[in-house]
Amino acid sequence: MGQKESYIYLYGIVPVYELDKTPFSPFAGIDKEHNAAIATYGDIAAIYTEVDAEAYEGEALESRMKDDLEWLQESAMHHHEVLLSLQKKYTLIPMKFCTIYLTQDSLEEKLREQADTIQSLFIRIKGSEEWNLKIYCDDEPLREHVLQHSPSIKEKMQELESLSPGRKFFEKRKIDQLVEGELEKEKNQFCEQIHAELTEVASEEKIKTAWSKDVTGRDLEMSWNSVYLIQADQVEAFLNLVQQKNEESASSGWKFEATGPWPAYHFVY
Repeated sequence: MGQKESYIYLYGIVPVYELDKTPFSPFAGIDKEHNAAIATYGDIAAIYTEVDAEAYEGEALESRMKDDLEWLQESAMHHHEVLLSLQKKYTLIPMKFCTIYLTQDSLEEKLREQADTIQSLFIRIKGSEEWNLKIYCDDEPLREHVLQHSPSIKEKMQELESLSPGRKFFEKRKIDQLVEGELEKEKNQFCEQIHAELTEVASEEKIKTAWSKDVTGRDLEMSWNSVYLIQADQVEAFLNLVQQKNEESASSGWKFEATGPWPAYHFVY
């Protein structure tokens, strides 16, 4: 029986010189049949594992991702945990889940083409960690604050008393819409101010789309979602600032969640 054809499953790339300081320890690859290995191309080292070509070719892989949820969850978790482990040891440019090359030669060609970009990325992310911040809001305390402290809304509420029932109904709906507008404005200004302060201790930042309750499964609405690339010596300052803001604003219905450190997923693509 002939040997099975293999593809290359790429986890990430690291600088070669860092492997001299921290030798690479092979681990079981995503298919549990091959151990991960390293291929070097000049100053760039690719951390990869071989996988069965038949199982990881385009249509077969696409079908597996769609139909085999257990495999997908297990494999995605494996990929993520490998990257977390590598990131603790090396300046890692992480690859997306199921980054496949057909041959060693095609991988080498790609890395040679991108060598300058890769070296620039190594410099950008060296000694840094990615941290995510999600800000949630309980609208009720904030809505009450808007009602109590907006002069225009207080004035309109007072005007309601002198209106007929029919007119009062329609004017109340207008006020409700005004309150919702003020609420969103208040939330945006608050989150943008927090983001501006956190950006002071970050090297780079990106604002992401806030997730809906359907995605988070939370009772509170997500008002903000952002990621920060932070030098290791600034992480404590970042987390202290998040904690301070969380404590200061908790009574107003705000909740902050910082998670990390992650590989620099959002700053290498």
